[in-house]
Amino acid sequence: MITVSATAVGIPFDMEMPKLTDTTPNGATWVIIVVIIGAVISLIASKGYDTVSKAANWMSPVIVLAFVACGIVALNQLGVKSFTDFWNIWGEGSDPFPGQLKYTFWHVVIWSWFANAAMHVGMSDLSVFRFAKKESAGWTTAAGMYVGHYMAWIAAALLYAVYLKSPEAQAFLSNGEAPPVAPGPLANNAIGIFGIIAVVLAGWTTANPTIYRAGLAFQAIMPKVSTFWVTIIAGTVATIAGLFPAFAMKLLGFVALYGFILAPFGAIIVFEHFFHKKAGIVKNYAEVANIKFNKSVFLAWAISFGLFYFISLQFDVFLSFVTLPAWLLCGVLFLIFSKSFQKKTN
Repeated sequence: MITVSATAVGIPFDMEMPKLTDTTPNGATWVIIVVIIGAVISLIASKGYDTVSKAANWMSPVIVLAFVACGIVALNQLGVKSFTDFWNIWGEGSDPFPGQLKYTFWHVVIWSWFANAAMHVGMSDLSVFRFAKKESAGWTTAAGMYVGHYMAWIAAALLYAVYLKSPEAQAFLSNGEAPPVAPGPLANNAIGIFGIIAVVLAGWTTANPTIYRAGLAFQAIMPKVSTFWVTIIAGTVATIAGLFPAFAMKLLGFVALYGFILAPFGAIIVFEHFFHKKAGIVKNYAEVANIKFNKSVFLAWAISFGLFYFISLQFDVFLSFVTLPAWLLCGVLFLIFSKSFQKKTN
């Protein structure tokens, strides 16, 4: 998301935007802007949860209004007067560019559900929800995903549909090249400076809590290091990654992969919480037994991940299609292994 914000900040500097096929930084301007954005976001995240939440509370309403405005403006630019006009924009689609995946209706549906599998299905959100004062706070995630994913992605698709009709995009297409997919210029084309601000804030509010969460994870590995410095370390790693457009240009596949890797861990939390009594296992066993490595967790994850990743590669199945089966298998295996190992230990 640092990369996303950089495409907006770079507009006043006439920065060359990364192309769909770019993997490395395309110039000094890009590097400088990404580093500055990454530094600012990391510093805010390092101030702690209160600062992160206050920033999000101020920025979120602006972002939502921008999403709605972009969608409406794009529909008008496309000449959409009815639902039939709207549907015809998509039609049957065409062949993807070389190296790009052909997305069907089901690809979109399933990927949308598991786009943030690492955060929600994988329970990474618990690092933030531990501050919640009541259970209903969990519904804020659902509300945020509806606006932040469902509505925003539709608006983004419409903006790109507008761009594809432009002379610049047509020139790329006529040369057999994929036109750039830069959020900043797309939003700027629709609603001007407001769009630039919205894209910067959207990247900001996504990167902030993510870097904060990553900092907490680093602190578990390095408990003697302060929260401030582990967050700075996490932000530095994120900024370095942001320098390489490949992470953003291959976002769909990347998100599907890391969500698939981390999601099964959420199953371990869920299955242990709800089924530990029925399964006859000790809850929070690693803490109770004072062990640093839980073999049940590792084996459940390794088997479920390995099996379904093999199926994905061998049979060319999109990873998001096998995330839920891997999640369920991991939870069941965790209960089985826990029952076996805990019995042997006791």
